[in-house]
Amino acid sequence: MTAYGKRVLEKIIPCLVEEGVTIVSGYMYGTDKEAHKITLDCGGKTIAVLGWGIDWNPEVPSKNLLFVSEYPNDLKPQLWMFPKRNRIVAGLSLGVIVIEASEDSGSLITADMAKKFGRKVFCIPGPITSTVSKGSNTYIRDGLASIVTDVNDITQFFNWKIAEKHPSNGKQLALLDFLDVEPLTMDEISEKMCRKVSDVSAELSLLQLKGEVIEEGGKYYVSKG
Repeated sequence: MTAYGKRVLEKIIPCLVEEGVTIVSGYMYGTDKEAHKITLDCGGKTIAVLGWGIDWNPEVPSKNLLFVSEYPNDLKPQLWMFPKRNRIVAGLSLGVIVIEASEDSGSLITADMAKKFGRKVFCIPGPITSTVSKGSNTYIRDGLASIVTDVNDITQFFNWKIAEKHPSNGKQLALLDFLDVEPLTMDEISEKMCRKVSDVSAELSLLQLKGEVIEEGGKYYVSKG
């Protein structure tokens, strides 16, 4: 996972969690684990589909984290298990979002399974110079997936209206108070509010979706519209 991919997750997942969407992923290092982590940090629910037996998992399930495995509890991870478990990820999901994918990425196996099951497939466009975006860019070019330029491309497809259903909470109102004084970068907001950057990013994403905050040149402003 690149820094770009991480920022995409930080922008999209909080909005989906706000809608009550359960995030399903494969619990491998990189994009999978980061998706689970951000979901839990936002107070959301997530399902981790394992490519090994439950007993081999180093972590334990929690209130918002469910582990799923089709393998015997004591079966250790083997390479052939990971592509196979992707069909479960696809089958459990309303849609699949490919964040980054090289031409031989396992994420594209999941995307293919999703199409086979009649699920919606979305892809995040990436730099044409990036090998880890070549597969996802190709899917977009060939019409195999819908492009995602912001979270509205996802919510509008499923007819979710986050902004109408969720007014600003206390944390968001406090953030707006800071931005009402002066435009700030995400790091500056984090420092002034004594909050983690990931938390600030989540709230900013929701405020942008609602049209209450805009971003220009790396700084965030209260929308006057």
